[in-house]
Amino acid sequence: MHVTPRTCPGPGDLWQLTPSEEQRQEEYEGLIEKFFDQYLPEYGNERIIELAEAGEDERHPEIVPIFDEFLKEQKRLDELWL
Repeated sequence: MHVTPRTCPGPGDLWQLTPSEEQRQEEYEGLIEKFFDQYLPEYGNERIIELAEAGEDERHPEIVPIFDEFLKEQKRLDELWL
């Protein structure tokens, strides 16, 4: 089987997102911004806020549970609006 860059991009190949992938990426980035700007200062403890201020992201083991709860609440809010 012959693999071309179209079917299997290599490190030097440009990879473009589809419009729907771009939209999901933008929505996710908006959620992250809302999480760190609004949710975390209100519901996070001192340790978590210090981690965020130090540059840790939503994938830090101590931040993950809070981010998961935030996502669940956002999903509930979205379902209420539908």
